[in-house]
Amino acid sequence: MKKMKLLLISLVSVFLLIGMAGCSSSDKASTSATKKDPVELRFAWWGDTKRNEVYNAIADQFEQEHPNIKIKREASGWGDYWQKLSTQTAGGNAPDVFGMHASYVSDYANRNTLLKMESYVTDKTIDQSNFPKAVVNSGKINGNLYMIAQGVTMTGFVYNPSLFDKLGVAQPAADWTWDDFAKTALALKAKGITGSADMGGGALQPQFRYFLRQNGQDLFTEDGKKLAFDKETLVKWWSYWDDLRKKGGVPTAETSTEYQNAPLEQSLFVTGKIAMQQIPANQLYLYQQQIKDGQLKMAKMPALAGGKRGEYIEGAYLSVSAKSKHPKEAAEFINFFVNSEKSLKLFKVEQGSPGSTKMADYVKPLLEPAQKDAVDFIQETLKVAKPAAYPPMGIAQIEQAYKDDYNAISFGKMSVKDAADKFMNEAKTILNQ
Repeated sequence: MKKMKLLLISLVSVFLLIGMAGCSSSDKASTSATKKDPVELRFAWWGDTKRNEVYNAIADQFEQEHPNIKIKREASGWGDYWQKLSTQTAGGNAPDVFGMHASYVSDYANRNTLLKMESYVTDKTIDQSNFPKAVVNSGKINGNLYMIAQGVTMTGFVYNPSLFDKLGVAQPAADWTWDDFAKTALALKAKGITGSADMGGGALQPQFRYFLRQNGQDLFTEDGKKLAFDKETLVKWWSYWDDLRKKGGVPTAETSTEYQNAPLEQSLFVTGKIAMQQIPANQLYLYQQQIKDGQLKMAKMPALAGGKRGEYIEGAYLSVSAKSKHPKEAAEFINFFVNSEKSLKLFKVEQGSPGSTKMADYVKPLLEPAQKDAVDFIQETLKVAKPAAYPPMGIAQIEQAYKDDYNAISFGKMSVKDAADKFMNEAKTILNQ
């Protein structure tokens, strides 16, 4: 009997051990199924020390929520960044996620170096449901989504209302025109301060581009192979600023040249030599930090009387390398960057108002008054913004030719017509290279 009991006990013990072994094996299989493999993503951006701190903190937050993903950070200054990215891309060693800009995206997209991200939006890895249509479309080239907006901005004129009131000059109206702008600049000059910086040769975009779009034209065709404006419109633009300079509404050529590379705190606007300055709205806060007397405001770009609006999306974006070994995780990181409250609490308006209107509303209570005003200005102006073709290869050379030829006008070395002829020929030659 005792032997029988011992046998039964032994058998039960064996079955229990087998059962426990089975459970243990099952648990291990379950754990193995849910555990994610470690992933390293390389993330590159341009910026200064402050931006580096912000972006590193965002990457740290992402790593906390995704312990299997490590972010290797690669930060550079603006000039070095693009040179390095070009070299990395050519060598097939681009970062997984990197900052992208409207001035360069066509080049990278046309060389098939950027990942098409529509599928990651469709499966909700990247949520663009709160992104205005114009913002979403600004990330597309030839119908393909290559960029997700980190921050968007719009160009306008910064001015100090208290200065205008003190001088008895009417502040810019919401619907002011280029004729109104000239009258305002000359009215300010009559009160002892030059009206505005000379925007005639500052840059093709956004200055001249706004004027072109208001005239139903643009800088380039959609494929980037040709100019999309005529010489007559360029002559009108340069004549406008040439006339305003001769009347004293904008600085002399010598003064503009002297201050063209001045740091913000020594700029014409901050030092009180002009009353209006064209800036991207996200820089309003930086200018306000330099101005202690009065709360600065932004005015929309002037328009043609009865003409179209010229606004288009400007800003900074994130792209993914077409050769990334971890595109899904790269998309997850981008989504965290642009849609997470933890990220936006750090980012705020570092490179413009958040692309998501939901996130723009979230960050507003966290902002300084000038930053809030900038977000309001951007969000309001986005309502009238339209898509714009991105610059082609050779844009840097075309920009330089534009500046050089306008300088020849402003220093009295060439007539407007001759300078326009010269520029059109130069630009067409560059595009045909």
